[in-house]
Amino acid sequence: MNIPLILASTSPRRRELLTHLYTPFTVKSVDIDERFYTNESPHDYIMRMVSAKACVACADVQMAVVITADTIGVVDDEILTKPTDKAHAFAMWNKLSDNTHEIWTAVCASVVKDGKIIFQKVIKVTTEVTFIKLTEHQKEQYWTTAEPTDKAGAYAIQGGAMAWVRTINGSYTNVVGLPLAQTAQLIDECISKYWLFGDNHGDKWTHHHSTDHF
Repeated sequence: MNIPLILASTSPRRRELLTHLYTPFTVKSVDIDERFYTNESPHDYIMRMVSAKACVACADVQMAVVITADTIGVVDDEILTKPTDKAHAFAMWNKLSDNTHEIWTAVCASVVKDGKIIFQKVIKVTTEVTFIKLTEHQKEQYWTTAEPTDKAGAYAIQGGAMAWVRTINGSYTNVVGLPLAQTAQLIDECISKYWLFGDNHGDKWTHHHSTDHF
């Protein structure tokens, strides 16, 4: 691609996944307040997060396609957060045990030219994950690995929790943190918008925003 690509995420999993689509690209860290609002729905939360990340990430960019993403787990309309301690992790695992939950990833692609966002689009991809019935031994053993401590839902599907998964309905890479097929389509669309409308019709596309669901 002839326009720079920026991944505004320090997640090593997203960085590794994106290398399967495009290289080279620049990695940029984005710091935002990720606290929940009172009575905020999971959908509103993830859309607010990915949009806030995009706003910060694009602020000092002159020309690039900027990718931001946010991934959450949802069970019974509740967001699965990173565990605060062992008891919290076990409480989440008890909800997930022998049950189906959803992993949502929202991906925002922003086309920036001459320091202005000329096109922006957000997609949200959903994957259903069903766990086996977890034993206390499995939970205790996994907790000792320290892998769950910084993961939403207290598990990594590409790690030790792989053996917990009975079925997956949807994109596996979405669960890891970046739905590759949908992200590739999104980036290709952004490149097209840049070349088709970037030179002569920039104002037409400024702050354009749309959302797709998969």
